[in-house]
Amino acid sequence: MSSPCVATSPDDSSPAQLPPRGTSSSCCRWPLWNPGWQFGSTKGRSGLFPADLVQPAAAPDFSFSEQGSSRWRKSQLPLGEPGLAQWSRVSERPAHRRSQAFSDDSEATSLPSSVAYSSLSADPHNYTMQEFALRYFRKPQTPLDLTGEGKARASLVQYTKVRVPIQESLISFKDEDTSRQAVASFQALMQFMGDQSKRRGKDAVNLLYELLKLSGEENLRDEIYCQAIKQVTGHPRPERCARGWSFLSLLTGFFPPSTTLMPYVTKFLQDSGPELARSSQKNLQRTVKYGGRRRLPPPSEMKAFLKGQVARLLLIHLPGNVDYKTNIETFTVAAEVLEELCGQMGISDPQELQEFALFLIKGEGELVRPLWPHEYLNSVLVHQKVSLHSRRLGWETPLHFDNSTYISTHFSQVLRDYLQGKLMVSAQADAQLARLAAFQHLGKADKNPPSEQELLTYIPKLLHWQVDVAAVRSLMGQELQKLQGHSSQEAQISFIKATSQLPLFGHTVYVVQRVSNLALPGPALLGLNRQHLLLLDPGSQKTCGSIDLKDLQQLHLLSPLEPGGPPGLEINYGSADSPQSMWLELPQAQELLYTIVFLLDSSLPVAQWPGLH
Repeated sequence: MSSPCVATSPDDSSPAQLPPRGTSSSCCRWPLWNPGWQFGSTKGRSGLFPADLVQPAAAPDFSFSEQGSSRWRKSQLPLGEPGLAQWSRVSERPAHRRSQAFSDDSEATSLPSSVAYSSLSADPHNYTMQEFALRYFRKPQTPLDLTGEGKARASLVQYTKVRVPIQESLISFKDEDTSRQAVASFQALMQFMGDQSKRRGKDAVNLLYELLKLSGEENLRDEIYCQAIKQVTGHPRPERCARGWSFLSLLTGFFPPSTTLMPYVTKFLQDSGPELARSSQKNLQRTVKYGGRRRLPPPSEMKAFLKGQVARLLLIHLPGNVDYKTNIETFTVAAEVLEELCGQMGISDPQELQEFALFLIKGEGELVRPLWPHEYLNSVLVHQKVSLHSRRLGWETPLHFDNSTYISTHFSQVLRDYLQGKLMVSAQADAQLARLAAFQHLGKADKNPPSEQELLTYIPKLLHWQVDVAAVRSLMGQELQKLQGHSSQEAQISFIKATSQLPLFGHTVYVVQRVSNLALPGPALLGLNRQHLLLLDPGSQKTCGSIDLKDLQQLHLLSPLEPGGPPGLEINYGSADSPQSMWLELPQAQELLYTIVFLLDSSLPVAQWPGLH
């Protein structure tokens, strides 16, 4: 389509001229409603178009459906940021499948990994690696022990002093290529542990990469688990055995064994003693819970790991210019840091914990997005110019003021939104402005009367030229008289309670410069929470539009209309019988898209969260 589309709505036969919007003139083709017509979207507007004028457009960045545990799928969102993880829900999530090497008659094949991991405490006498070897290892060509074939096969899970690596896989594979890869992995493992000389040009980091890449092959994973367990079992050289355990701790943190092998690996780790197996047990627990860290670490992290430097300092920026310091390890996930942060605020309720999020910010806001709870932090914090910020996204859980850190953190976040004009208050509401200013002044534990200049710092910037400063100052003095004896924390609590009555409290608020189907004299405010998306006119404080998040169908980022202009976000929503579309222009269009998707998926019950059950 080289000109504006002519659309006919389903209940109106008159043509509707669609105004141009965006840089693309193509339409998104939707299912056929009437012969000769296609429902589509162009320039931020939607309707029925003659079929000969419609052409397929780029896929939406996100599509929503009711199929599967997650309500959306990602398609063609260009986030190819070198050093930053692609933002995909399927990249790091639990995915435990039974290896094709095993027969279907195993009693362990139907166990989910989480069940297989936790069920052994009541059954301490089963699932030894010798038992696994008897069931699944290939028969040796020559007996390793004259006392019987069973003992010979069981000895395959113990260290044996060999100069030549194995010539075939331990597990019986039908695929010869897989068996050849198994031989290569065993050779790399022996070289890494020091049991065989390294090939020219290969160092410990290269060998670890080779082993982890091979472990990424699902059919080969159990074989590599067995090889590592074999080489650390009864190894006579402690320093070489320690290298084998270091690889095993990496392997358990990246990839889970199959549900068939899981009980045997778990039993092996339990029986190996706390000193040797502690990190491997901890990492395997994380992998079962969060899905495993699938992206290989950069060389600098791998070198630090080999030196035993697995911990690093992490700085998290909290509201109010407060920094929280903590240590993370190779396989720390966002959920663990959030739980630690919430613990500092006295939050233990899992439902309330879900209402907080860590935001990844690159550069000067070039990329802003929430982190999924199951994301491995070292996989996303590999760029020098990234930082983590914590904020509360959901406000469904009733607020409680029984912890000083909780109070100060919530006060700082609410205060920031208020002063930025995101919690609307009228410039004519002198008494309300004065009362909120008094709470702020007392919240700083300042007992001296504020100057006129200081008073302005307590009022949203957008109202500075509209308010009667003298009147507000006089009323504020009266409020301070009434509040004598209030502590700083009491004033902060009172501020939060007072602002909770303002429009858009409990929402993440964005300033939208233009909306496709609204004629407003200036920018609008967009409020987002887990239930809906609201558009409000700051002047009249009236709601101009509302979309239930459950009605969303597609989200699509739009290029700026002009160089240097803000990007846009096209939102398709409604039902099949009544599809609707709008576009918004705002600098944070990409952040808004990410946050909508995050809220949609995190609104699922805890039991349905991938990686949290």
